[in-house]
Amino acid sequence: MKVEQFNWTHDLGWAKLKDANIGEQANLVLVFGGIDDVHNPARFNELRTMYPTANIVFASTAGEIIGDKVQDNTITATAVWYEKTRLEFCEINVGDNATSMDCGDAIREALNHDDLSHILVISDGSLVNGDELVRGINRGLPSHILVTGGLAADAGRFTKTYVGLNKPPESGKIIAIGHYGSALNVSHGSKGGWDEFGPIRTVTRSQGNVLFQLDGQNALDLYKKYLGEKATELPGAALLYPLSLYTADGSQLVRTILSIDEETGSMTFAGDIPNGSEVRFMKANFDRLIDGATSAAEASFHKTDQADPELVLMISCVGRKIILDSRIGEEVESVHDFFGDDVIYTGFYSNGEISPVRDSVACSLHNQTMTITTYTEN
Repeated sequence: MKVEQFNWTHDLGWAKLKDANIGEQANLVLVFGGIDDVHNPARFNELRTMYPTANIVFASTAGEIIGDKVQDNTITATAVWYEKTRLEFCEINVGDNATSMDCGDAIREALNHDDLSHILVISDGSLVNGDELVRGINRGLPSHILVTGGLAADAGRFTKTYVGLNKPPESGKIIAIGHYGSALNVSHGSKGGWDEFGPIRTVTRSQGNVLFQLDGQNALDLYKKYLGEKATELPGAALLYPLSLYTADGSQLVRTILSIDEETGSMTFAGDIPNGSEVRFMKANFDRLIDGATSAAEASFHKTDQADPELVLMISCVGRKIILDSRIGEEVESVHDFFGDDVIYTGFYSNGEISPVRDSVACSLHNQTMTITTYTEN
C-alpha cells in the first residue's frame, strides 16, 4: 500500500504534499473539497490527468482535513495504491430509490461478495436519511464486515451537497467502496466528548427523526426548561445542546437538533429517535470534545498488536466545527499527535458520520462525533 497527497488552493492550484510516485498505479483517489469548488469540471479533469486509471471519489465538505490542519474552500486529493487489496465501486442515485433504506439495500447487494472485508460509504448529506441508509446496509450483511464513512456537507448551509465517482460530483449520489481480501487491516473509532445533564428520559412520542414527547411531556417545553436563558437563542443554540440516545447494547449515539417547531412543540433531529428509547440532554465541553478526538484515535488503534497505519481517515461533524470555532484545529492535532508524523491524514467535516459503536461491527449513524478509520496492508 502506497499513499500520496495533493492539495488545491485558489492561489497555488495543485501542490503535491506527499510523493509516493504511484501515478498510474493508483486505484483509488479520495477527494474532499469546499462546496463551491469541488464540483468544478476543471478540477476533475486535472485529477484525471494525474491519475488516468484510478477510481476518483468526490465529496463536498464543511472543512477539509489534511495532515494536522483543517482548511476551508480548498480541495484535498489522497491517492492510494492498494497492492494486495481488490476494490469494487457502487454508485447509487438517491432519486432511483423509494427510500434511503433501499439505497442501503442496493449497496449491500452490489458489494456483498466473497472476501469482502470493508465498505467505505461516502453519501449525499442533504437528501439521505442516514439512519435508514445504514439500516439497509446492515441487514443481511455478515457480522465481520466493517462499514464506515460519512455524509457530505456544504459548509453548514444545509441545502445541497455533492458526491461523485469518476466525474464531477453531483447532488443525490452515494458512493460505496468495497475492499476485498485478507491483506487489508482496517480499524475504527468514534467518540464525542459531550457532558450529559439532567435525568434519563423515555421517548413517549416520536415519528422517525421528529421528537414530540419525553416522559409524556412536551419535548420542546422540557428542552427549553433545561436551556434556561439559552432557549431564546434557539434553533441556533441547539448545536450546543444535542441529545444522547441510548442503544439496546448500552452504548450511546449523539443526535443533533436540526430545527424546532413551536406550533407542534417538536424537535427534528439529524437521525431517528425511536419510540420507547431512553435519552438524555447534553452540553458542549470544549476540552472534552478535543479529548474525544484523541479517544477516537485510541479506540481505532491498539499499539501492542497492530502495525502502524499508513492512512488515517478522519470524518468529524460540522456541529463540532461550529462549536469549537477557532479551536477546531486542536482536535485534528490531537489525532496527529497520537499516530505521529509517518502517517498520511485526510478527511472532512460532515453532515453525519458512519461507524460502529463500542465493540459492535454493525455501523450506525452518528452526529457530533469524531470518527476515525485506519488502513494498512499486511
